[in-house]
Amino acid sequence: MAVPAGTGRSKASQRSAQGSKGLNAPHGTHGKTRFRVDLTTYHADCDANYLRLCKLLPELASHQSWSYRIPHGTLEVTVLERSRYTTEVCLRTAPLNSGGNENDWLTPPPITVRLYHDARMAEVVAVDGQGPIGGNGLNFSYPNPAMHNEDERQQVNRYLSEWLAHCLANGRAEVELPFRGSPT
Repeated sequence: MAVPAGTGRSKASQRSAQGSKGLNAPHGTHGKTRFRVDLTTYHADCDANYLRLCKLLPELASHQSWSYRIPHGTLEVTVLERSRYTTEVCLRTAPLNSGGNENDWLTPPPITVRLYHDARMAEVVAVDGQGPIGGNGLNFSYPNPAMHNEDERQQVNRYLSEWLAHCLANGRAEVELPFRGSPT
């Protein structure tokens, strides 16, 4: 088979791509390749989420909650659980107007994130109170009762990465600053 000019693909990579389409698939798979987690990308997302959360949560060891103004609402972050090597936090957004705003459907669900301080990683463990994300990862079949995709865990961590980047770019901390000469 000829390789089109400018594609950058060798004949060997084309053969392996053809094999992954089911030509050399094991008996009984019906041409569907088995899902494999891209650990490098997954860990990169978790590492980036940890760094972004550290920026959003200054003095994590001593504070219990943070609040940031973002466009169309407020981001509230609360510590749910602390242990020696992990901290679990909940990110929740509240719209500016609680009176049935037409943009309420844009409000993201509450996200529970576990920060692993020894590994310097942050991973989504629940979305809207539903977890663990992606089930136990064993014996995965689709469709399943929760309708989770095979890469559900990677999708929600990528979403968290994008959401935290938005919050860092557009968020404003809600703090009271004491003025000189005024009682605190």
